Formats: sequence, C-alpha cells, structure tokens
Amino acid sequence: MFMRDYEETWAQRIREAGKYPCIHLDGTIRGLLRETCSTSLTFNEALTPGPAGDLEIERWAEWSGNLRTILWGSLPGVFFTDLVSNEDFDRHTRHVLEVMRSQPRYVLGVADQVPPDGLERRVRRVRDPVEDYGAYS
Repeated sequence: MFMRDYEETWAQRIREAGKYPCIHLDGTIRGLLRETCSTSLTFNEALTPGPAGDLEIERWAEWSGNLRTILWGSLPGVFFTDLVSNEDFDRHTRHVLEVMRSQPRYVLGVADQVPPDGLERRVRRVRDPVEDYGAYS
C-alpha cells in the first residue's frame, strides 16, 4: 500500500533498461506476497516456505493472487546446516519440487541465503533431487 507507487516507478525504469524487476521477500511472506505480486514486478525472490516461513509452498500460487509473477525460493537457509538431517532436507526438497512442477512459474532457490555455517556438501546435495524430480509434468 505504501510502496506501490515507488515499486511501479522503479519497475518501469528497470524494464525500460531491458531488465527484469524483482523484489527480495523472505521470512514471513503472508502479509506482502499478494501485494508484491499485484505490481508489475517480474518475480519475488528468496521466498521462505513453512516450516521456516509463515506460508506453505502449496499456498504460494493461491496466495499470490495471479499466475504471472514468478515465485523463487523454497529452501530455507537453515536446511543447509547440520541442524536439519539429510533425510529431512531430501524430503523437503522433493516436496517443493513436486509443487513447483505443477506450473512453470517457480524457481528453486535458497530462501534468503545459505548461512555462514552452511555445509558445502548440503549445497551439492540439491543436484540429485533436481535431476530426479525437477522436470515439469
């Protein structure tokens, strides 16, 4: 409500420069996802699903209010640490890929960032489920 004019102005300028306007929206997204998706921004980046965020990935499309905005994120940073087991990481990654395969508006990515104590082996672990489950149906 308070940022719409500003976002639209910058989105227009970014488009005129031949680029794609976006916004970084992580953590609690329920209050802003519909608002940012109702602007002319191309995508929302770093979206955090439950259990780390406040909106399950199954509800992102419904909650965004439109089908044109790209929704980018889904792997919470904490999932790249030893605080989450490999099994839970794999289960979560497969689950979000199942949802993302339902329509070509999703981009798998880290929700915000891999933290400083993130494990390189966990980052590399994303590859297998993407190859096994990542193709659109």
